[in-house]
Amino acid sequence: MHAGMFTEMGDLLVDELDTSAGVVNDVDADIIAAIGGAVRLRAVTDHLLAVLAAQAERVGVAKRSGMKTRELLVANGMAPVAADRCLRVGRAVDALASPQRYSSNGFLSGEHVDAVVRGVAHVSTRTKQPVGSEAITTVESTLVGQAISGASPAELMALARAVAVEAAPAGDTIPAAEDATLNEMGWHQVDDGRLQGTFDLDVLTGERLICAVDTASRPRPLPDGTPDPRSAGRRRADAFGQLLQCGVRAAADDAMVSAPRTEVMVTVPLEDRNTARLGWLGSISDRAAKLVGCDAGITRVDLDQHGVPTAVSATKRLFTGAVRKAVIVRDQCCVKCGAPASWTDCHHIVHHADGGPTILDNGCLLCRSCHTAVHHQGWEVVIGHDRHP
Repeated sequence: MHAGMFTEMGDLLVDELDTSAGVVNDVDADIIAAIGGAVRLRAVTDHLLAVLAAQAERVGVAKRSGMKTRELLVANGMAPVAADRCLRVGRAVDALASPQRYSSNGFLSGEHVDAVVRGVAHVSTRTKQPVGSEAITTVESTLVGQAISGASPAELMALARAVAVEAAPAGDTIPAAEDATLNEMGWHQVDDGRLQGTFDLDVLTGERLICAVDTASRPRPLPDGTPDPRSAGRRRADAFGQLLQCGVRAAADDAMVSAPRTEVMVTVPLEDRNTARLGWLGSISDRAAKLVGCDAGITRVDLDQHGVPTAVSATKRLFTGAVRKAVIVRDQCCVKCGAPASWTDCHHIVHHADGGPTILDNGCLLCRSCHTAVHHQGWEVVIGHDRHP
């Protein structure tokens, strides 16, 4: 089959399936039959995309285009999550005969095939049996049979976990839910520059995470006493960011008073401050660059118009030692919401990037969410006549 046939088939389907005036008549049986046909068509398309993704990865198409295969899929219109699933299935489907047979004819959806693939991989890892062995082939057949019988993708994964626990090698007494060797974390940057990720954690690590985030994400009234306007999801995200700040600060040599040991490098072109960039995640606004500059290890890199470094400054650690101690003694807590001092950054009231000095009268304590609010949401801090913020 040559490549042009796919384009021709796609154009034909678009022409035939003109949805502007409805696909079928308003008859229950016709609508139900059309839904079933469309679902099967989607399943076949999912299978075709998985096969093409695996082929593109095998022959190096994406690499020659200057990107990863996942990026190639996203660039051609796939959602990031769908691209991940497509690649996962494409890499595994050749080794798994049953899912390939039932996905190629549209009998199993892409989500069900993905659940079978993930379930087989989980059991293989847990039992230390290779894919293709008799034991794993039995698991594969069981999962496919359950999918055909109507089990949901979530139910297939639950079954795979149960099988993995039951079939664990003799003497392996650690339940899968408690096995930290199975932990995984991944992330990727989406088109708007934000970071999205997934994690798969043992129950103890997961419990620590939930307890820590729950404690740090409780609603905090605004300074005027009105209720916390943040959603629960926003509070949890703010709490997670705060935990990261506390964690890196606790690892510093003088943990009680120093800034985080983690160094964030921000490059700022001399001619255009609005094109500042982070080392990992790319462009940020000038406001975000100033936020980073408040309480971090800062290395200044001057770039010429061609993006070539012209000078690199020595790293500066801000609000450390005696100055930081003095700010903590004076403020005791976040000056906006009252969060504990151990949660806080030292904020430059006049931004360090604007020449603000690192002295007591130009600093105050702000927790991460309040620090972000001051930089991005119009809040201002001033020092009163009593030299308190």
